[in-house]
Amino acid sequence: MDTDETIFSTDWVTVKNTSKGFHYLQRKGKDSIAVFLLRKNETNPQNYEVLIRQQPLCIDNTEIDGLLKLFPCPITGAIDEGELPEEAAIREVYEEAGFSVKVLPLGKYIVGTQTNEICYMYYADVTGIEPDIAQQDGSYLESISKNEWHPFQYLSDCDYSACQIGYFRLREIS
Repeated sequence: MDTDETIFSTDWVTVKNTSKGFHYLQRKGKDSIAVFLLRKNETNPQNYEVLIRQQPLCIDNTEIDGLLKLFPCPITGAIDEGELPEEAAIREVYEEAGFSVKVLPLGKYIVGTQTNEICYMYYADVTGIEPDIAQQDGSYLESISKNEWHPFQYLSDCDYSACQIGYFRLREIS
């Protein structure tokens, strides 16, 4: 029985107030995925690089020189209705980076203290794999996003929580 009061609602989100006075954001059935693509560094095969997707985020629409500010993230995306998290991860990797890979689980976390969204984390080693051309989803925001390879250590300095969590979970692997 849902006793939480709805304060505001759109097609995508609802803001609710609990009986104890806490507010939280409820996404409409949209949990998410984060996928870390790793490859061995060509000049130093003992070290890994990680694919970072520079993309605009809904929390900051700041423009710099007429362009939206981009933030570093792993490959991310929403899980579509009826889709398993692993299926969403494979789909998003192909859409955003062009890699056709199997993904391995890294666990999951709750995105924030005031949301009900779960982010399922995965990784894949793409060393030696040539990607297809990334198809994107056709949106403006994806069209201005870009992929960059960085040293694995980059994840530890990134402000995005998925990057930091991924860094600690992937240290043993890379």
